[in-house]
Amino acid sequence: MRFVQLTDPHVVPQERQPVHKFNTADRLRCAVAAVNRLRPAPDFVVMTGDLTNDEQASSYRHVKTLLSELTVPCHVIPGNHDARKPFREVMLGESNSHPQVLTETFIHGECRFILLDTLDEGQVTGVVDSGQLAWLEDILSSNDSRSVVVCMHHPPVVLGVQWLDDLMLQDAHQLLDILDANESVKMVLCGHVHHDFCVARKHYLVHTCPAVSVQFRKEPLPSPAESPLSLMTDDPAAFRIIDVTDGNFETTIHSVPDYP
Repeated sequence: MRFVQLTDPHVVPQERQPVHKFNTADRLRCAVAAVNRLRPAPDFVVMTGDLTNDEQASSYRHVKTLLSELTVPCHVIPGNHDARKPFREVMLGESNSHPQVLTETFIHGECRFILLDTLDEGQVTGVVDSGQLAWLEDILSSNDSRSVVVCMHHPPVVLGVQWLDDLMLQDAHQLLDILDANESVKMVLCGHVHHDFCVARKHYLVHTCPAVSVQFRKEPLPSPAESPLSLMTDDPAAFRIIDVTDGNFETTIHSVPDYP
């Protein structure tokens, strides 16, 4: 089995581009084309949040149009730059939608995938509410021998970069206690930090992924560079490829040039 993690495209329509020096819609278009060219082809894509940069319905419509070019299914969850109501209305096609959390679980091959919603509307930091924690425990307790992959936007672990660690999942110990107690959990995939980190915990690894939009620096550039550009690099868009064979997970980062 092969699947792809895309994250943090931060799209707005073309007339409102660029975002922090880069045309994020064009970068997502190129990333989609790169995913479609992979051989072997992935079975599906998971998009781990921050689909838009402004929470507007027009931006979600643009994201949906771009993702429609994927030749495989795409599962989407929100990040802190998203808003659940327009997310649900546009991305999920719901009418009269309510801002309820977006969770999903599905089985593919030898793995169970669990998608969590860490959006805390109006905040940069994230939360997993008590309802989700109870739902997660129920799913894990009823899981068979399948390996579990958890996908979410905000990382639940300290990365060792202060300005990023200040923006993480709040009360993360509640989630980690559940994950630590379930040996079926093998991998946690996160976005949010626009950088590739890997943190080992007991029986699983927590990975963060470079962004489709722009990549972050661990240390801001000194003056005269101004925030937020002092936090950005000129590195290309990127995504993570995960290959699963007989319970073993192999991941690689795939960089995407700024052309189709």
